[in-house]
Amino acid sequence: MQKMLDFGFLLMICLVNLQPTSCQADRRNAIISAMEKAVMFLGENHDKLNVDAVLGYSVLEAYLNMVMKRWEGNIMELTIERQRILMMREALLTFMKEAAQDVEKQDPVSHKEFAPALKPGFWKVPQEWKKINESIPYSLTSGSCLDFTTSDICISALLGTQDDSDVCWIPDYCTNLMVNTHCDGYLLSHQLFYFLFAKMQSCPNSLFQNAAYYENIFCDLMMQANRNVEKKNFMDNCGDLFTENIMFCGLAGFSEFFQTSWLDRILNWQKQEKGCFWMYTFPSDEGHVRRRRKRTEKFVEGGCSSHNTAVAVGALGGFLLYGTS
Repeated sequence: MQKMLDFGFLLMICLVNLQPTSCQADRRNAIISAMEKAVMFLGENHDKLNVDAVLGYSVLEAYLNMVMKRWEGNIMELTIERQRILMMREALLTFMKEAAQDVEKQDPVSHKEFAPALKPGFWKVPQEWKKINESIPYSLTSGSCLDFTTSDICISALLGTQDDSDVCWIPDYCTNLMVNTHCDGYLLSHQLFYFLFAKMQSCPNSLFQNAAYYENIFCDLMMQANRNVEKKNFMDNCGDLFTENIMFCGLAGFSEFFQTSWLDRILNWQKQEKGCFWMYTFPSDEGHVRRRRKRTEKFVEGGCSSHNTAVAVGALGGFLLYGTS
């Protein structure tokens, strides 16, 4: 509690020293401000969130760490921003630990499956950016697509958190499902997610020797999906998936996903008074979300979504790092 109060007081001092007009004009300050509010939300609600939220904040922590390293040579020019990031990351580490402990008590199965990915140091964010190569040929596959239960099983096998399994273990059925090119939505994004988990652990398996090829294909398809959502003005119906695509392909290093209009959209989804994010067009209709995700979405009073907040903070971390490049 004292850590949260100290962070809130120091945050207020920093914000007072920034003119409102400069905050609106400077996207970097807008991103940092949104992150600070989201970190405060975590501190106040660490016992009300699910494993997805903790994972999203873990990705944010990795981005903040890399931003601090990038700014090491610009101490005089970025004094206020550096101090804000430093304070935020320090508070975030404390809140993440508390949230992970709460998840372990409330949902021990999910915590066990993803435990390594909830700790600082697991996520490695891009040090350079690349573009999607739309000319790389691929053929559409057919057959069954990944489901969320299988996704969790395959990822936990990679993480070595299943009973009697080693890190980077790949069940045969995971290989077949993870290289499909005809799937869409969350099923597609979780195929990329699988390859990202493998990258974080430098898995040497032959499947991942072609990781760059599959990352390019998946993010090409995910970019097409995001553009289609934007073109058809479905943003408010598909905001969660739209932002998840940005977060995952940003982690894969594709810079096309860091579009200014998309950043503005994510910032507008934040509940300013709470710091959390809400991207659904309906009230807290848990039944709708259960049908889409294996782990039940957790809502917090005030119109807050655990998963919306997770993908938002992960995506915003990418926007901040990309802006420092």
